[in-house]
Amino acid sequence: MSKKWITQALPVAGGANPTGAVTLAGQSRGNRGIARTSMRTLGSFALVYVLAGKCEFGDARGLRRTLGAGDAFLLFPDVAHFYDPGAGEPWDDIWLVFNGPVFDQWRQAGLLDPADPVWHVEPVDFWRQRIAGVLTGGGGAAASLVEVTRLLTLLAEMRAERAGGFAPSRAEPWLKAACAHLESADEAPDWTQLARQAGMTYEQFRKRFSAAMGVPPAQYRLARRMDRAATRLRADDAPLKEIAAELGFCDEFHFSKLFKRRTGLSPAAYRLQLRGARHE
Repeated sequence: MSKKWITQALPVAGGANPTGAVTLAGQSRGNRGIARTSMRTLGSFALVYVLAGKCEFGDARGLRRTLGAGDAFLLFPDVAHFYDPGAGEPWDDIWLVFNGPVFDQWRQAGLLDPADPVWHVEPVDFWRQRIAGVLTGGGGAAASLVEVTRLLTLLAEMRAERAGGFAPSRAEPWLKAACAHLESADEAPDWTQLARQAGMTYEQFRKRFSAAMGVPPAQYRLARRMDRAATRLRADDAPLKEIAAELGFCDEFHFSKLFKRRTGLSPAAYRLQLRGARHE
């Protein structure tokens, strides 16, 4: 039988404020979505980000798209839509439901556009954490306002990333060089040397890198290695020991521990899930 559809609700602040609110949030595994034969009008905005697998997305405007990991799609209060597995298996996602005047204003300004509802942004784990980071864990109007502000920042950053990134980042060769090095290096970098090549002390480098990329350099490197690991796990049946060695981990157990910490699944379970295995 097909794997279970499991949804974990994520706590939202829930308080009323004049700008709007994040009203629901969650992360799903084995999502089966909304059948195309019974399109739904949500009555709110929503942001859905695909973490793994594929789905078919469409709406009453005639859009039809096959989406995969790294694709985010926006739902609009008055636009009927569907998203289902099509001929494939269920997928995993994280989502936020929201509404309020500030989001209506963004729509009127064309910043949230029903004609352009799909944005692709990677790396997946980085954006999953950014979406989850919208939520404060608190309650009441003050926490709700913080969540709205964080969500607006997230949407702006997604738009910028989808358009090719921030212009200041593109204009700074040291940042591009550092990212390229961290994305390709299997062995632990010489952080002092990397900072020196950027013309900084390590502390200066760490702070400026964190401000530009949203995470410290060591976390950025680990996230890129996890993305490469996920790609490798999807590619073939290579033993975990081999993949761990390729990516510079000391052994498969350390690799498995870090992978599960970041994705919630062991490498073996992740591989089975993405291949639509009849296993939960």
